[in-house]
Amino acid sequence: MSLNSDQCRAIEKLSRLKAGALFMKMGTGKTKVACDLIRLKLKCIDYVIWIAPASLVNSQKYVEEIKKWSRGFFCRIRFFSIEGISKSDAKYMEMRRLAETCLNFCVLDESIFIKNTRALRTKRLLKDYRLFDFRIILNGTPITKSLLDLYSQISFLSPSILNMTEREFADKFLIYFFDGKDQYPWRRWSKPANIEALVEIIRPYIFNSDFKTECGIRIFNREFELDSNERSRYSHFKDAFLKDKFYVSFFSVAQSFQSAYTIKCKGKFCATLELVDEILNRGEKVVIFVKYVAEALLLHNALGGLVYMGDRKDNLSDFEKDENVLICTYGVGSVGLNLQSANNLIYYSQTFDYKEKEQAKYRIYRTGQMKSVNIYNMWVNTGLEDIIRYSLSRKRDLLANVERIISAEEARRL
Repeated sequence: MSLNSDQCRAIEKLSRLKAGALFMKMGTGKTKVACDLIRLKLKCIDYVIWIAPASLVNSQKYVEEIKKWSRGFFCRIRFFSIEGISKSDAKYMEMRRLAETCLNFCVLDESIFIKNTRALRTKRLLKDYRLFDFRIILNGTPITKSLLDLYSQISFLSPSILNMTEREFADKFLIYFFDGKDQYPWRRWSKPANIEALVEIIRPYIFNSDFKTECGIRIFNREFELDSNERSRYSHFKDAFLKDKFYVSFFSVAQSFQSAYTIKCKGKFCATLELVDEILNRGEKVVIFVKYVAEALLLHNALGGLVYMGDRKDNLSDFEKDENVLICTYGVGSVGLNLQSANNLIYYSQTFDYKEKEQAKYRIYRTGQMKSVNIYNMWVNTGLEDIIRYSLSRKRDLLANVERIISAEEARRL
């Protein structure tokens, strides 16, 4: 497969560096570019240390994608999970010994997973960055909350690029406030300032490209009402949950309330079964994203197909070959997977996390997709879903950034 113009420009720029970032949109072929960059350094290295989230490292489809583009040196790749670096001292020491004793090229995929400088995984990787002779980070969404997300990612390439502490970074590039309670006040959602100055600092080390494809994309919003019995049960659930409470956390309320109605909405469930039947009759495949495991099991019992979620992972290669329905949970199924054999995506339940929805979309809407892509949003008419829709339209992650306390009366209106 030949390189497109963006991929050629990425290789031309980063091949001259010992460390760089591929901030290419999902579906633009970051894995191929990374492997081509490694191929240029093969005479200088013994091993490739490939670090990625556990959901990817344990995915046969992800590993096969890397194998496809690393012909001739795949046997020299050693995989480590980001989670394993913090949860397993043995795995961490294995990675460290390999980096210490061999010339290596380190690939850190989904580098947004090390944005928290207080996480052990981030501390270990930032401390050991010098052990990696060549370093490249991959991410389609390097910023999910604020500019501070970039601090540890760029520091992994080299602390001398920014040449400042995290607090100095926050002072320079963020507007924040201190209310006397938060130990790290800049961790709050804040308005970026002086963005141009930051871009000028990191520009020499990053390659950024937008996603371009010939296929079209259509988005359909379908709305459903709770029937009288469902609405009554939902109301009773809210009353029981809020009994004897005057104030509650918006986060905990939203999670519990959404689970209560989205799993029980018969209208949405039946409409989804009909929609999937229409898609299959067209001879097409469909990927369904859900927020709750109970939803995944419910749909799997009715539709069959494959399930890919935290505690259950069917073989995704079967989806490309034999199966037509794939059910995924957000977070697990929305990162790093190539599912372009499907051209239909259903968001069965909604999430406040704009990043998760975008990542899910680019599992099928990506380079190599030849068919028109159809995306279906299934909405339930509740106060909470109105807030979710507004939050997504503003590209805000409300649950992550507004940990606010609301009254019980406010909660009953959700």
